[in-house]
Amino acid sequence: MPQLKPAIASTSAPVAKASNYFPALTGIRALAALMVFLFHAIMLKPTDHLPFLTKWAYRLGQEAHVGVNIFFVLSGFLIATRYKDSLTLTGAWFRRYLQNRFARIYPIYFLLTALTFGVMMLRPTQAFYEWREFFPSFLSKAVSIIANLTLTRAFFQDLMTIGVPTAWSLTVEESFYLSAPFLLIGLSYSRRLLYLYPVVFITMGLVLIPLSHKIFPHLGLFKTQDFMLSSTFFGRCTEFIVGVGLSYWVYQQNSRINGYATLLGGLGVLFGMVVLVALSLYPTISYLWHFFVSSLLLPLPIALLFRGLISEHTGLRKLLETRTFDLLGKSSYVFYLIHIGVLDTFFISYFTDNWLARLVFHVFVSILLFKYIEEPLHKRLRSR
Repeated sequence: MPQLKPAIASTSAPVAKASNYFPALTGIRALAALMVFLFHAIMLKPTDHLPFLTKWAYRLGQEAHVGVNIFFVLSGFLIATRYKDSLTLTGAWFRRYLQNRFARIYPIYFLLTALTFGVMMLRPTQAFYEWREFFPSFLSKAVSIIANLTLTRAFFQDLMTIGVPTAWSLTVEESFYLSAPFLLIGLSYSRRLLYLYPVVFITMGLVLIPLSHKIFPHLGLFKTQDFMLSSTFFGRCTEFIVGVGLSYWVYQQNSRINGYATLLGGLGVLFGMVVLVALSLYPTISYLWHFFVSSLLLPLPIALLFRGLISEHTGLRKLLETRTFDLLGKSSYVFYLIHIGVLDTFFISYFTDNWLARLVFHVFVSILLFKYIEEPLHKRLRSR
């Protein structure tokens, strides 16, 4: 494997070698998960009656769903960084790759999904993530379970939130995992394909909409253009591909933004959220504007922020590399899965709906699940 060279700047720092482990990027996973929690905690809160500054603070929080964008860009970067120099066109390599991806995301997801459907059948609460009135038959319920177990549910608009609510994004992740080796093979011949890949995937998504309506007009399979763009890999592909591009760019030494990437990236993300707030003030505006900002433009400052966290000495990097954020980052996947759903409903029903109490509860439970279930299962199941 060729040696990877760190970016050089007046404030540059050593880039992780060999293991391709970036402590600050583990820490930022915690921030991304907390952003998604904040979004769900206040997404429906009315803001019109609030004072001006408070109103805008809440409205920014209501755009904190961009934490998912951060996860997607990060996935693209990490997968490309780990595999682009070791990828081989052999069945053994693909088996190891898929086994490691399976071991990373599926075991704890499966356990939480089993818990969710068990509660759904034995103690239904009419929560939004449970079967609805259009799931009256055994067959429709069986299909929803199969779609959850195969991580294909988020191709269907009617199934998107059935089960572990936030796990719709795992369908998007799974789609990227399956396509990533082929994307990287193409990039080994020409880096210019980075610009072509989003066009290809978005076009494929647009074609799948009428095709799905004709072949399988059930359960909202690729139901609308807005759904395809917002909730499937075909619409969200740019976020991953920008992350892939970052894995090639991050080690370049002749960048003019060296020393300012963290600041510029952070400001860019904040500005993107402000633009999304502005767009939300016009509820009749086409979703294409939101898609343009959120999925096409916002990944760029996110990638720039990552570049800075890898190559620059900053206070933010120092904070994200602390043991606290390292633990929160490593347990962030579990936190992301449980912060709404069965466990959250249980806590609200028997204790309180106070958002701070819920946050503490989910952090505590996610750390326990990470240390005693997710991490041991991952080590046992991954390829050696």
